[in-house]
Amino acid sequence: MTAIANAVDAFRKRRNVFVILVATERLDARPGKRISEKLGGVPVLTSDDYNIYELVSILRACHMMVSSRYHGIVTSMPGLVPSAGITMDERIRNLMKERGHENLLMNVDDPDLEAKLLVAMDTLCKERETIAAGIGRTVVRNLKVMARMGVYFEEEVQRRYPDFPMRKGERSWEDYLPPMSEHLHQLVETYAA
Repeated sequence: MTAIANAVDAFRKRRNVFVILVATERLDARPGKRISEKLGGVPVLTSDDYNIYELVSILRACHMMVSSRYHGIVTSMPGLVPSAGITMDERIRNLMKERGHENLLMNVDDPDLEAKLLVAMDTLCKERETIAAGIGRTVVRNLKVMARMGVYFEEEVQRRYPDFPMRKGERSWEDYLPPMSEHLHQLVETYAA
């Protein structure tokens, strides 16, 4: 936690940023408060005070983020929030690799975490648009993967239950997803390959 606090403190001294800490899980509140104390009392937004929809909205309104929580990064991605990950397991590592952002990945136990985090935060600022585009492409690619799972499910139902009534006619991949927001439709239009 000291390495994270030191890197964030050095970063905010170099750039005019407003730092918040978001604890999407109850167990993150205490470490968040300790980091906040090291940073002079920056706001800590917790799941005790905000519901998950509010926390996700806050994350998507950020200009950049660093997270050790996979779901923190994933839920901010439709907002195209440039993000870096501090990983304890393979999920963040795999996500950053899928996005093409291995340079924005650090290990929680890295002895050079402070220096690497400072470089990553500078990269988030300098390469904001490029990082956001990679995130947008990843979101759209994963929407299509989810839709493909719907196709496979439909095929399996038809195979096992041939008398089960199925939809007929040509359908778009989007028909295999729940209704998408206008924002997601815009991401698809912008980043579909």
